[in-house]
Amino acid sequence: MGDTLTWIPAADERVTRDGQWQETSFRYAERGHLGTGQEGATLELRFQGTDLILRLGMHAVPAYGVPNFGDLSMCIDDGPERLIHPLAEPREVVIARDLSPGEHVVRVEHRTSPRGSGARVEAFGVTDQPSGELAFALTGEHNAYLVDARAVVTRDGEPVVDRLVRNWLTGRCRLAGLPPGESYRLELRAMGWQPAVVEGIAIDAGAETVLPPIHLAADPATQARSYRFPALGRQVVRRPGESFRARLQAYTGEIVGARIERTVGPATISRPLVIEEDEAAAFYYDREVVATLPAGAPPGLYDLCVAVRWPEHDLEREFRSPRAVMVVDEYPADPMFVSWGHLDTSGQYQAEYLRRLAEIANLLAPDMVLMACSCNPAYIAGALSGLEMPYAVNFGNHQFPGFERWFGPQEGVIDYGPDLCVLNRSLPWHEDTSQAEAMLAARADARIKVINAFEHNAPIELLDRHRVALIHDGHGPGLRVMEMGATPTLRVGKSNSESFRVIRFQHDRVASCTYLGDETAPIPFPRGSTPPIRVTVDPPADGTSPEVRATIANDLEEGYPDCRLTMVMPAGEYACNGGRIESAIASDCGEFTVLTVRADAPAESEAAVGLHTR
Repeated sequence: MGDTLTWIPAADERVTRDGQWQETSFRYAERGHLGTGQEGATLELRFQGTDLILRLGMHAVPAYGVPNFGDLSMCIDDGPERLIHPLAEPREVVIARDLSPGEHVVRVEHRTSPRGSGARVEAFGVTDQPSGELAFALTGEHNAYLVDARAVVTRDGEPVVDRLVRNWLTGRCRLAGLPPGESYRLELRAMGWQPAVVEGIAIDAGAETVLPPIHLAADPATQARSYRFPALGRQVVRRPGESFRARLQAYTGEIVGARIERTVGPATISRPLVIEEDEAAAFYYDREVVATLPAGAPPGLYDLCVAVRWPEHDLEREFRSPRAVMVVDEYPADPMFVSWGHLDTSGQYQAEYLRRLAEIANLLAPDMVLMACSCNPAYIAGALSGLEMPYAVNFGNHQFPGFERWFGPQEGVIDYGPDLCVLNRSLPWHEDTSQAEAMLAARADARIKVINAFEHNAPIELLDRHRVALIHDGHGPGLRVMEMGATPTLRVGKSNSESFRVIRFQHDRVASCTYLGDETAPIPFPRGSTPPIRVTVDPPADGTSPEVRATIANDLEEGYPDCRLTMVMPAGEYACNGGRIESAIASDCGEFTVLTVRADAPAESEAAVGLHTR
């Protein structure tokens, strides 16, 4: 079925410009646009069609600048002027309907308004078929962080349109140029929120169908409500039999139990914890417990679930901190990290790129992910909700204020056993460093100290005093890979916003961190491209088939050993061709076996891995 509009980008050669227009893509937007702030700057397009749609570029979000304050004057064939206010309009505006057959000319002129100037034009949509549009207001939990969403419209299971929608200033959305008909289905997706679906929509020719307001609830996988720690971006890492502390706002309730739980497709794996409350650590709403993992707890990243009861109200509630506890069989002697920085993840399209990076990380299976100089915490938490290992995220010069609600204090430490610690810092280094000094000093015996920083220019004496092996950053000048100080500390920084790194340690030092042995180059992954290393599974490993085949495709010129695949199979015992089974864990219900499989991904090749019952 597909989109019936023919889209002509504003930067297309068919669009004539007069005045100062800048061709750009706003912070890695899905589509480019033309922008201007000049009074009287015009665009002109000759087209053939009966209906004409204007698609506006996105307003700058708070982290990046001011919205589009100017107006746009529109006229077709030198007819009456129509004034459009981008500040209030959805991104798609119907300019004309039912034009006569033949060629027409549309003229768009930027006008300074009492509010100011500025306009962004993304594209013109043209059709000679009858069309209507769908309009609605979209809001969400944590509404200040909801920028845009992906709208997918289908009819009888067939795709019709797939576009980004929403003026984040007003919440208004419009999908124009839809073929008339009934039984349309609208799905809205925003990373970090639960999707919303509206079915049974009718579109009439020449008319706008207005839906009741739509509200997106936050994705529970991104919400560590009532927890101080452990939580997203500040997970605890422990071996079976070891203990950790958890602090939560249980107030006057009775803490009656705790468990760790993780879900892999249809399979749930959980283990009970032995807990003891530290009553001396309690204060007002906060309570603190010491939790001990059982012997034999399977490796993996788990939610922490603590049950609290209020007998006087006959009430019991479970407090959940998603992906807060990492269980490992052993702490790594030579840790491996996957890292990236300054990705400008402000909205949905950018978060979709980050989700693909997370999928690459899951396949490469590092001990931890380092992400520096981040932006919108809601979308980031959503994009990283599927990561299968701990991660550290800091926020920098384009941050959305209030990121602590998702990722905690601006400075903290993740201990990966007694020999590895990662200091995570969102503050620039000209601000006070006493807390960083204290946290590193408290871990004087750790063999490997790593800093994940907004910027790399830490005081050299701090790096040397604490023997910091690696400082990873996402922002700042200088060589992206360079030695600093006497230790020496290796600075490994972001080279661009379309790549990632694999950082490997050996003998307590960074052994490699670049692509193909280059002095500084990261691993390339252009936005909008196919992930350079990926896996497909046929049939899906969703617990229904006792035999599956996975194919790891590696387009890179570098091979990656011991890639990790997680497969859900029907309960049973399995053998593997082309790889090795690292672990097999029975689900709580007994219906599934969750297999962890390791396989190599040679350079520029495909590797097949087969699973079947014994």
